[in-house]
Amino acid sequence: MIRPTKINMVINLAILGLLIYLTVSVKQLQNKVFPDPNVMIPLMGMDNSKVELEHNIRTFLNNVLVEAIQEQENQ
Repeated sequence: MIRPTKINMVINLAILGLLIYLTVSVKQLQNKVFPDPNVMIPLMGMDNSKVELEHNIRTFLNNVLVEAIQEQENQ
């Protein structure tokens, strides 16, 4: 039988791991956006990023519309 203290320890370690991962990711992003403290480089400057962002927005809006239509039909 697994004791609750062991379950809590596993949960706490998982949360700690996620926090460390988030910290490293934010630091990497900060280094890309702010290589020089006086100048900010926008990440959206790349054409590929703009196309990907547009695709993601369209996909999200299409999914929301499909869900709204399905919800309306179920009522």
